[in-house]
Amino acid sequence: MKRLLVGDHREKLLATLETILRHWGYRTLVSSSQQRLTSLVKETTPDLLIFGARILQDTGSPLSRMVAEKVAKGTPLLIMPESLTLPALEIPHETLAVPVDIFNLFEKVQKYLEEFPRKNIRLALQLPGMLCLGNSCHLAEVISLSTQGLFIKTGFRLQKGDSFRIVFPLLGMRKELEVGGRVLYSVRPDPDNNFLQGVGVEFTDISQDTLEALQGFLEGCLLDGLPRQTGEMLVAENSLKDSTEKPTLHLINPAA
Repeated sequence: MKRLLVGDHREKLLATLETILRHWGYRTLVSSSQQRLTSLVKETTPDLLIFGARILQDTGSPLSRMVAEKVAKGTPLLIMPESLTLPALEIPHETLAVPVDIFNLFEKVQKYLEEFPRKNIRLALQLPGMLCLGNSCHLAEVISLSTQGLFIKTGFRLQKGDSFRIVFPLLGMRKELEVGGRVLYSVRPDPDNNFLQGVGVEFTDISQDTLEALQGFLEGCLLDGLPRQTGEMLVAENSLKDSTEKPTLHLINPAA
């Protein structure tokens, strides 16, 4: 199991990241204590480091020196910025903006921890759909979905490169989406795949409004899969306009 070490003084941010990363199947160690983090960096072999910029600003501290040594030996480092007035860190790193975009977090974690990384969150689900080719429409079932495409179960024979329209509802949001798609690959039924027949599809025609609705739906599904306490911690950015508390995760309001 891949191991991540996350350090930041923002306790709410730590709690949010810890729950999400563990939910994705990673062993995650977190702390806001410089002393504790120094011990963890020294005693463990993390596959990915995620730190707040402020906690590493003292370049002469034992923690900063040990993190620099780990990075020099090949451990990737993601830095969560806090203020534009903080000087840039000299340790090689990639930036993870706060409030955290869950899709960006997924892409970066996949990039550094998986042999075959996915760039987009793909959720397994079951949605009724219609596949329309010319003047002909056929019942189908969406069984996985991302912001870039989907896999649709259908008995209608399609070939790689075929283009068509797909209509499916976003259950719980009272919305129905229609997007253009193109076949990337097809799956033929056989005993090894439980006689599944369908096609993997990339979206070729999707409006910005439709994309935002799809993102909101996927984010809502992700929250439903997390423990209730964490779901309550993840608040939409636009709901904090008049609050002194800074958001930890950037979400599109699924109810919008």
